[in-house]
Amino acid sequence: MRYWRAFLGEPPQRMFLQWGDLPLGLKEWVQPSDTWRVILYDHDGLARINGRSYPYTKGQGLIFPPFASCAHAHVGPPSLVASAHFDFPPTQEKPVALPAQFSFSREWYDLLWNAGEHGMGGAERGKALVWHVLWTVSEPTSVLRTQTAIYDAEDMIRSELDQPLRVSELATRLGISQGTLLLWFQSEHGTTIRGFIRQARAREACRLLISTDLKVKQIAAQVGVPDLHQFNKLVRSHTGLSPRDYRNKAG
Repeated sequence: MRYWRAFLGEPPQRMFLQWGDLPLGLKEWVQPSDTWRVILYDHDGLARINGRSYPYTKGQGLIFPPFASCAHAHVGPPSLVASAHFDFPPTQEKPVALPAQFSFSREWYDLLWNAGEHGMGGAERGKALVWHVLWTVSEPTSVLRTQTAIYDAEDMIRSELDQPLRVSELATRLGISQGTLLLWFQSEHGTTIRGFIRQARAREACRLLISTDLKVKQIAAQVGVPDLHQFNKLVRSHTGLSPRDYRNKAG
């Protein structure tokens, strides 16, 4: 079983609920750097998280963590789901392990579906329900990866995107060899550390392009790619569009 580390000291801050058939946007997507997603399935299917396949059946749910590369083998009817994506307050209290996959009661599904049909009031119900679900399926952190330094590496990368982020320096700071660090990232994320850093920069750049009024040059510097030619290549490889075109299309 694969688990994600999370902090459940407080309920979610922001939440958006969806219900119905899986939309085209969930065919293949990347979770934002600060957002989780829970999907409760009312059909059989197949999903992927960071390159790992998760066959699911009716009555099972999946938890998609921040920064994850995600996909579904089939979207559109028939593929009924109830889902929520949300963020948590910035706290380090009550760390737990959340399973990537879990079974749920029909009551949870119906409650989340009904919450989605009640607008803003439903969002408040949804926060309480999702928090309850997460606590119910959570496990002690003892089930998490024994190589806990990978969490520290991920945190360093996400908080220092504007820095050079050399693999050798990361390994030194963590007190492990480069080879060990490379093996951990390949096993956990299905990519190299450099690939993870590139993905993290691209995702943060896209988030800033659509959620802020910062100039493209400022965003490029903020994600550690101040060369505008290289920044353009980064965004284009991730979205198929230039930074300005991506911002205009998303806006």
